[in-house]
Amino acid sequence: EMHKLQTILITGSLPYKLEIVKLDTISPTLGTEFTKSILFAGLAALFAITLIVFIRYRKLKSSLVLLITSISEIIIILGIAAVIKWDLDLPSMAGILAAIGTGIDSQIIVLDEAKQTRFLSIKQRMKRAFKIILGAYFTALVALLPLWWAGAGLLKGFVFTTILGITIGVLITRPAFTDIIKKIEE
Repeated sequence: EMHKLQTILITGSLPYKLEIVKLDTISPTLGTEFTKSILFAGLAALFAITLIVFIRYRKLKSSLVLLITSISEIIIILGIAAVIKWDLDLPSMAGILAAIGTGIDSQIIVLDEAKQTRFLSIKQRMKRAFKIILGAYFTALVALLPLWWAGAGLLKGFVFTTILGITIGVLITRPAFTDIIKKIEE
């Protein structure tokens, strides 16, 4: 696709006059280094967040569940990407990181609601948390959709993996996390 697009740009086959300012080639080894750096940054961020959650809530079980849920979300995203043969480029990996960040925000909402006063049952508190999570999900979804068409397709990988990740979070990992926290609190 890159060579096809490059040919279209060089030959001037577009209905607009373009001026090519610069052509770059990135070596495969540099791309591999970028991938390793992003994966390392993601894992380091996950462990740092787990440590911060442990310090904040003083509950080892909740912190470990948060870590395991986030890792399982990554595995599900990568599994779906493999099944549909989605190529993970740098924007796609950034989308995975954005989805994980959104997921951690939602998990912290669940932990905060679980810690609230005991006037409401744990089930009612988790319902309140899930309403907040759904609101955040739909807000992010609406905000991401215009990016699908923006940037001449350069952001499609970011948008697709972010939407995929937050949808997996809302439909699969957040309900699982909520159930586990309910059992821990009971």
